[in-house]
Amino acid sequence: MPSFASRQAPCATVVLAALGCASNDAARPPPPPDCVDASCNPRPGGGGPAGGSGGSPDGGADLDAVNPPSDADGGAVTVTYTVRQTVDTWFYASASYAGAVTVRGVGPNGQLAPANDAGITEPQTVPDVAPGLNWFLLEDGTNTRRLASTLQLVDIDSRAPSANLRAITTDAITNLVIDQVLWAPPTGTATLVLNFRRAGRGAAGVTVKRDALPAGTTVAYDSSGMYVSDAMVIGVNPATDVQGTAIVREIVGTQPFPALTSATLRYALENSTTSFPAIEAKLARDTVTWMQIDLP
Repeated sequence: MPSFASRQAPCATVVLAALGCASNDAARPPPPPDCVDASCNPRPGGGGPAGGSGGSPDGGADLDAVNPPSDADGGAVTVTYTVRQTVDTWFYASASYAGAVTVRGVGPNGQLAPANDAGITEPQTVPDVAPGLNWFLLEDGTNTRRLASTLQLVDIDSRAPSANLRAITTDAITNLVIDQVLWAPPTGTATLVLNFRRAGRGAAGVTVKRDALPAGTTVAYDSSGMYVSDAMVIGVNPATDVQGTAIVREIVGTQPFPALTSATLRYALENSTTSFPAIEAKLARDTVTWMQIDLP
């Protein structure tokens, strides 16, 4: 695999448009048992990887392809990582994965940190990584391609640098039932999977605001064992069901990794007047961004 440090991508700007919305009021099934393994949550506590409230005041999303920024707090560290693969269609429960992978992080000067994975089972290490908040890209290192390219935010502690990475399985993301038909991410688009959690369980009643989405995208919400998109329901706000999963899909205008496209999104909780911090996400073409958003 060629070195990502040698690849460059131009900056680009995507024009956004606000779209209308509606909701899903289908009967909700009982939730499955929660994943109790401590490593199920790559970044427990601290409000999840949603970031602060530094997004645009009106909730809009600014998509600009840029080289990955560095949030370094000084120096570079070698990060030991482990990998878990998702085992459900809600992309939360996970199990250990021992196959070969390739992992990239961001270095202290914004360059891509190379992986030293040679196909040996986990754990492996990534050298020259900037400590602090850092976006990691995990890719399947085998010919079977059981894992989809997964982008995720990890807070790297310089005193004990490690990353518990979660990989989206290819079968799960390419065989979703949305609006009663099979769906897979179209080639050339980006996908954002949001797991909203509260007190260790999926958070129902969360709506991703339409005015914070690029034109042409839709949001699919978990509903009674499948997904329903906000384009298919009329009359009330669409919202997550008991699993707390929302999938922002078919996002166009993103650049291939290592360029990262920034997106600021906002969301609301049913029957709540709380103003939640914006979701600061990074996207890349033909990549799934996975984020856990912990509600207070």
